Amino acid sequence: MRKAEIGVALVLMLIGFLILADAIRLGFGWGMSGPKAGFFPFYMGLGVVICASLVLFKGIQKFKKEGPGKRLIPIGGLKPVLWVLLPSTFMVIVTELVGLHMAALLFLVFYMRMIGKINWAIVIPVSVIVPLTIYTLFEKVFLIPLPSGLFGDKLMPF
Repeated sequence: MRKAEIGVALVLMLIGFLILADAIRLGFGWGMSGPKAGFFPFYMGLGVVICASLVLFKGIQKFKKEGPGKRLIPIGGLKPVLWVLLPSTFMVIVTELVGLHMAALLFLVFYMRMIGKINWAIVIPVSVIVPLTIYTLFEKVFLIPLPSGLFGDKLMPF
């Protein structure tokens, strides 16, 4: 557990330093018309670096004092995490190809049938109704376009 804590702190510090570098590139001072473009990102990045440094410092202290601690993920605990992570990742990738609506349909079919073990008589209507509702609500009512992907316009021409 301590190794994961230290690793996450290091990754967050790296992200904070990247934010700081970009804020410096943009300029983080105060200009004639107010704060420059990098003003707020600079202080946010600084806050991330400071907080991650505190987590890293405490994590190293605990590691030296108590050892590595318990496992982050117990044996057998990775499978349920992957059952959520992999389909979600697949949905994000597929969204780029076929759009959000078709990706949601595929995701719902897989998740409800394979993970939820739900009957096809429920899976099919829900998997069709939910994306159609999202489409109608956002695209037609609120006039907010959602990602259609490379082939989404050809798959759903309406």
